[in-house]
Amino acid sequence: MREILSSQEMGITLALFFYVIGEIVYRKTRIPLLSPLIVATILLMAYVWVIGIDLSVFLTDLSGIHVFLGPLIVSLAIPIVKRIQMIKEHLLPILVGSVVGAATSILTVILLGNILGLDETILASILPKASTTPIAIEVSERLGGIRAITVATVVITAVAGAVVIPLLIKIFKIKDPIVIGLGLGATSQAIGTAKALEIDETAGAVSSVALVFTGVATAILAIFI
Repeated sequence: MREILSSQEMGITLALFFYVIGEIVYRKTRIPLLSPLIVATILLMAYVWVIGIDLSVFLTDLSGIHVFLGPLIVSLAIPIVKRIQMIKEHLLPILVGSVVGAATSILTVILLGNILGLDETILASILPKASTTPIAIEVSERLGGIRAITVATVVITAVAGAVVIPLLIKIFKIKDPIVIGLGLGATSQAIGTAKALEIDETAGAVSSVALVFTGVATAILAIFI
């Protein structure tokens, strides 16, 4: 029975089921802190804790869910294709904004890390927080960081950005979809892009491009650290 409960099939099924629950909750409440990712994560953590499953075994068995990353990447390209002409016209500002965003994120982590006296390993783990998870993990491991801390930091950063940025948009009455998309994509990765798509399709397209540029810029800048 324990093998079934901790199997890859059960893990993927539960991850998808919990995400659907999160999607329903979010659509009814529209509260950013109740985003599908957060709800699904909490429910999955509760399941692992209640059943008493070995986390390392469960995560290994759950690795099959990576098969969905391909379709996810393709889906992010859809709004880009629809707005390709607009993106070409504003490519330079998007590129510069993404690079500046990545550099600012890295410098802020280094500055605050030194002020707070963080250990170099912890510092290396949270340094690539502005990039997508796969890039962040590679950068973190190259710098000697801890994979688990990196993943947690990326998720926290993405959720925080998806919660705070829409509030700032309302406060400062920002209407430009390019600015909105750049802000969300350069700070909140895929979660920010999903939020940008909710706001405006053009913002979603810009966010998708900014997400990629920010990740690449983070990887390149990490070489000089």
